[in-house]
Amino acid sequence: MTTGRTNDKSPANPGAHAGQRYLVTGASSGIGAAVCRHLAAEGARIVAVGRDETRLRRTVETCEGPGHQWLRADLADDDLDALADEAGSGGARMDGVVHAAGVFRPGLIADQTPHDLEQMWRTNVRAPYLLVQALLPKLSAPAGVVFVSSVSGHTGIAGQSAYAATKGAVEAVMRCLAIELAPRGIRVNSVAPGFIATEMNVQFRDDGARVAKLEAASLAERLGAPGDISRAVGFLLDPRNSFVVGHCLRVDGGYPVSEVAKGVLLPEDRGQVS
Repeated sequence: MTTGRTNDKSPANPGAHAGQRYLVTGASSGIGAAVCRHLAAEGARIVAVGRDETRLRRTVETCEGPGHQWLRADLADDDLDALADEAGSGGARMDGVVHAAGVFRPGLIADQTPHDLEQMWRTNVRAPYLLVQALLPKLSAPAGVVFVSSVSGHTGIAGQSAYAATKGAVEAVMRCLAIELAPRGIRVNSVAPGFIATEMNVQFRDDGARVAKLEAASLAERLGAPGDISRAVGFLLDPRNSFVVGHCLRVDGGYPVSEVAKGVLLPEDRGQVS
């Protein structure tokens, strides 16, 4: 595990998260990096965790404000107790945790390997579960925990059975911990993204016809952006939203919606009633 710190000027317009300190996993890229930048722009200090040190440094360097820290770690294999100790070194408290790290290896069940399933399970479920456990003594009261789940954990999608299993498990963990940790002043929620354009799924966006189908399957008629999710995470962490507990906020643009659901079976004369 490698660590580093930054000391930059204060954000121009600190907001709802001013003075808060958040640990964000998966911070090297995609949703995790967007969450770091959004919270930092709102005045928070970030402990950014990721596997790629070069990209992790870039994330932290582009965060507004002072006092950010990065920790290079592989959540699937590294000592999470040591990670928690480093994040809380010197008695520093955490005001929240965002579990944005994830592994996505789609495939039909006939093609999935035990290694694929194991890697997704270790990163998507085991790591956030054990990291919450390790961070409990270091979390403030009040504090917030946000799991980044997926629409796959709610809706059946061909070729995503193994991935969906991990995201369904994350939702179950969230609901249980919301009850268990509420007496300690820790609010637990999740956000379930739809199809978000990130580095993790770039191979799916090389095909224009496939992208058009994905856009058509969304009521928003576009792919999601990491900023759509980071703003939702900021909402769930905002102490002013303390009445939102044990909730999954779907940020999916209304995805997936079939052509049937959009109304292709309506009569040609839509004013006709039978």
